[in-house]
Amino acid sequence: MAGLLLAAGATSAHAGVVISQVYGGGGNSGATYTHDFMELFNAGSTPQSLNGWALQYASASGSTWQVTNLSNVTLQPGQYYLVQQAAGTGGTTPLPTPDASASVAMQGSNVKVALTSSTTALATACPTGPAVVDFVGTGTANCLNPAGAMSSVNAAIRKTGGCTNTGVNSADFDIAPAAPRNTSSPTAQCAGGGTPAISVADISLAEGDGATTPFQFTVQLSAAAPSGGITFNYATADGTALAGTDYTAASGSGSIAEAGTSTTITIDVLGNTTPQSDRSFSLNLTAVSGALPASLSATATIEDDDVGTFAIHDIQGTGDSSPIVGQRINTLGNIVTAVGPAGFFMQTPDAAVDASAMTSQGIYVYTASAPTVFVGDRVSLTANVIEYFGLTELNGVSNLVVQDSGNPLPSAVTFDAATPSQDVLALSCGTTNFECFEGMRVQIDNGIVARANPYFGSDPYAQIFASASGTRSLRTPGLLYPLVPGVDNADAGQFNGNPHIFEIDTDALGAVAPNTAITGGSRFSASGVVTYNFGDYEVWPTSFTLTEAKPIPRPVKAGQLGAELRIGSFNMLRYCDTLANTTFACGNGGEPDQAAFDLKVARLSDYVVNVLETPDVLGVVEVENLGVLQILANRIAGDSNVTYAAYLEEGNDGGGIDVGYLVRSDRISNVVVTQLDATETWFDPDDGQLDTLHDRPSLKLEGTFDGQAFATIVVHPKSRSCVDAPSGSNCTQADVDRNRLKRFTQAKSIAARVQAEQLAQPNRPLLVIGDFNDYQFSDGFVNITGLIQGTYDNNKNVLDLPAGNIVTPPLWNAVTSLPANEQYSFLFTEQFGAILGYTQASSFDKGRDVPIMQVLDHALLNDAARTWFVDFEYGRADLDAANADSNASTTAVGVSDHDGLVVRLATDRIFADSFGGDQ
Repeated sequence: MAGLLLAAGATSAHAGVVISQVYGGGGNSGATYTHDFMELFNAGSTPQSLNGWALQYASASGSTWQVTNLSNVTLQPGQYYLVQQAAGTGGTTPLPTPDASASVAMQGSNVKVALTSSTTALATACPTGPAVVDFVGTGTANCLNPAGAMSSVNAAIRKTGGCTNTGVNSADFDIAPAAPRNTSSPTAQCAGGGTPAISVADISLAEGDGATTPFQFTVQLSAAAPSGGITFNYATADGTALAGTDYTAASGSGSIAEAGTSTTITIDVLGNTTPQSDRSFSLNLTAVSGALPASLSATATIEDDDVGTFAIHDIQGTGDSSPIVGQRINTLGNIVTAVGPAGFFMQTPDAAVDASAMTSQGIYVYTASAPTVFVGDRVSLTANVIEYFGLTELNGVSNLVVQDSGNPLPSAVTFDAATPSQDVLALSCGTTNFECFEGMRVQIDNGIVARANPYFGSDPYAQIFASASGTRSLRTPGLLYPLVPGVDNADAGQFNGNPHIFEIDTDALGAVAPNTAITGGSRFSASGVVTYNFGDYEVWPTSFTLTEAKPIPRPVKAGQLGAELRIGSFNMLRYCDTLANTTFACGNGGEPDQAAFDLKVARLSDYVVNVLETPDVLGVVEVENLGVLQILANRIAGDSNVTYAAYLEEGNDGGGIDVGYLVRSDRISNVVVTQLDATETWFDPDDGQLDTLHDRPSLKLEGTFDGQAFATIVVHPKSRSCVDAPSGSNCTQADVDRNRLKRFTQAKSIAARVQAEQLAQPNRPLLVIGDFNDYQFSDGFVNITGLIQGTYDNNKNVLDLPAGNIVTPPLWNAVTSLPANEQYSFLFTEQFGAILGYTQASSFDKGRDVPIMQVLDHALLNDAARTWFVDFEYGRADLDAANADSNASTTAVGVSDHDGLVVRLATDRIFADSFGGDQ
């Protein structure tokens, strides 16, 4: 390792800034600290600016580096610098105030961290070169001589306070309990620099009840003062503590005589008997002569030792955080409403609530171990008021007294269609929708699961998303909140992001057994408490009852044969072969190996046979080539004795995905398949050239059923990626404008084809099917579906059709025949960011995230087809499954990220009118 470090610029001891501590266990089970962190130390004898420097992180075997830029700070000799990284869900102690923060989620044991004098991301597993100032590997890191493995408790800590630097990580670092230090920590200049380091320790003391309490700062040297001694100036400075109110301001000069090592400075703190939050002020040393650094400071924390008595609503206050945070308080006569493994919830009795709807009557009490109280106990206690990652809670509990037991519980807030509010402009709690219910009991009588359990490594069946209104989290017309219409789309309206949707951690308090799957669309009743966890508002139920469990899969009605024509569409989620022969990877997450391909074929067959019930015609989307489609047809024949003919024409998609058909040879005759407009071009503003317009050209099928001709067109226009608003360097306004224009141009081309079909054969049933990558209404920018349908409204879209609709008479969207709760074929989790009281908790969880059920897969029918229409359904096997079940599935469940559809048509109206189907 020495050779590596020398080449990288970490030359020898006292050369400058080094990585002094690395910790990846923050927030893990058993951790003390809530966040991961990295720490730097100036082991040299001269100040070093960190401007333009970065700390970079990679996994133990990785070569992809995540960059954290450092602040424009000059690090003095012997001074530390703390960089906070991502939080986990555990831990009890926040880090000292970090000098820089990012959201890198570090592995808990085995990592690589590099200090660079550039913010350019490194590109090799074990980087070298002049930009690499220092490098540390731990555990199984694949570079020379790594330090030991870290844990949820232990960090890799450079020996002798950061001064040891032989160039060999395994020799330079101890694995010991994490001990983060920041620029305010006492300095520890390394020996051999010739000039002693000066430091001042922080102080935390109780204020006292008398006139004054002396706060004595110790000014310490790392070595005896040199000839002539050292001198300095000092002065106090207000923080949250105010001179004259909380302490007596002081300033002056000080010294340490030759050969001395310390002196003291005393500041008088003014005592009182009024309950307050802890406050702080600073003592600043400047013009230091004879020691380094030339200036430094220390913080004095005045600990309030006066205990007042407060009701819960006064503790909670009307804002996002408590108005008395930091105080130690008494609270009396509250009722325990729920008990967890390390704390309990309590609520004000009904007779003692206040008149404000903006204050919560409940609160969480953290006890660290199993509580000794029970639901229904009336309790009084003394505790500290803290904000634990946004949750107002009490900790440091003492004087806990159970006054009596078996009390009726305080009234629960009823969550229903009105509460929490569905209007983002009139939220239930003012600026938030849930803060005024934090800690309180709630009752849900008509809940519906908006999304099944997502998957996290530590929680495979995690919190479900739910609505108390009885309506799922559906996409509705308009611009995505917080965007608002402008002059170009004045009638577009706004989709408010469903502010009423919340999370339910069903097993948090034992209402449901761990690892229980709860499927989307299921209905339930529940009672529990509202809390705030990992940046999100959640309900932790004490009881949870499924009143209507939705099975997975839920197939469409079985075919009736006879005069019933069944036409379907299904996005098969990048169904690709094993060959890496496309410009971009075709497979979902890369090309599959043979075993993965065979499993995909089996699962797709299961979906077509047992979920879509072998429709007569199936338009397929995201299929690489005719060969894989024929393999699927063969598998379906073996699984069901239904023979499909496969049709597919290669398109222009860089990832190789195309559209095609599976057609039942025993039911459909005279099949003619034609690719549409594969060579059509458009002027692409991205490169200023004429480029191919249709990445996945549409495919028309003409056929005969029961002696009658019909036609379908399967489409798959450009995706919705980067069409709402700019979101960074990879999605600029120019990218947004270009993507909207391409989608608009594609839709006009498809609409022209549809109209040509209508004009040529107005009495022939025509269905336009596929993944439209668009809703059944306008998003406020470009309504592809409406343009192809013939219902485009210029006042609801940014881009206009100057001559009006191309398709006339308009087509009819069969999706609209479904109940509102069934109008979805795709699930997208919208990341709204830190809004409405939600906060960013990690690089993954950026604030309020809401699963949005939306229609992307449509069936548009002309008038002739509509006269045959009987029914429309989505086959449910993908979107409503718990992620863990989808991930482990060997069946149709979770095989795609879309649900397929089937349209049922009857050429004989007598047959249609008496149609029963498989109920």
